[in-house]
Amino acid sequence: MIEFLSEYLSFQEIFLEITLGCMLMGITFLFPFREMSARPEVGWDIVGMLSVYVFALFYSFFEYPAYHWLANIDWIERWQDIIWIMPWWIVIPLNFVVADFAAYWAHRLLHGNWFWPTHAWHHAPKNLYWLSGLRGSLVHTLLTLFPYSVIYLFIPTPDVGLVITVIMVVNILNQHYIHSNIRLPFQKQLEFIFVTSRFHFVHHSSTRIRTDSNYGFVFSCWDRLFDTYTDPDTVDINDPLGLYYEISNIRLLLGIPAAKTQRATKDFVDNNLGK
Repeated sequence: MIEFLSEYLSFQEIFLEITLGCMLMGITFLFPFREMSARPEVGWDIVGMLSVYVFALFYSFFEYPAYHWLANIDWIERWQDIIWIMPWWIVIPLNFVVADFAAYWAHRLLHGNWFWPTHAWHHAPKNLYWLSGLRGSLVHTLLTLFPYSVIYLFIPTPDVGLVITVIMVVNILNQHYIHSNIRLPFQKQLEFIFVTSRFHFVHHSSTRIRTDSNYGFVFSCWDRLFDTYTDPDTVDINDPLGLYYEISNIRLLLGIPAAKTQRATKDFVDNNLGK
């Protein structure tokens, strides 16, 4: 299972990324939940996707040796032995839920003042669809992958090809779905447990106060529990997406902050005038 990252960077994963993304794009045309007024920046979205693959490969150079070193520490090795004897139908869901919980907190960290410039590239698209949802700077990618590595260290799942493939497909589908403009039946009811595209589109609002909410990836309960939930019913269905300030795509990709005065002024307007 520790070879998951190499699988992630394999032809199989890229094929799944594109195939599932195109499939969801087709569903979007049939069942959209909002108008998409801005044209997608397809060229920059492709650059963003390829960059994430490169950043993930960079991460793997450090993750592999670090994992093997940590896994051989006596108390961690004993802990893993306990997990290995547990039934797979307990271990896999446990890993999935705890990893999503950790990802929620990593996502909140990315929205802090220190890390926001490295995450803003992901929020830049004004037209959100599966490909634009793959944008990520180097630090964004590292902080997004790190929680899953830590959770796998302490809650390892069975090291078999089928498990790896299922986890890969589920993660890709979820990533693409929450960034796709798809209207599902009973969305409001589903949002009591799961993150829907409607739920996540609020997070990509161009209004700062909404951007700093709805951090969940799979389960919506974390936002409800930790008071970061914004009800999609309270937001205009065609609320503009993107950043709340102007900055070049190159600076965003490299994680270079916008001018301090520019962001401070925009923050003041958004937070005090309630855009």
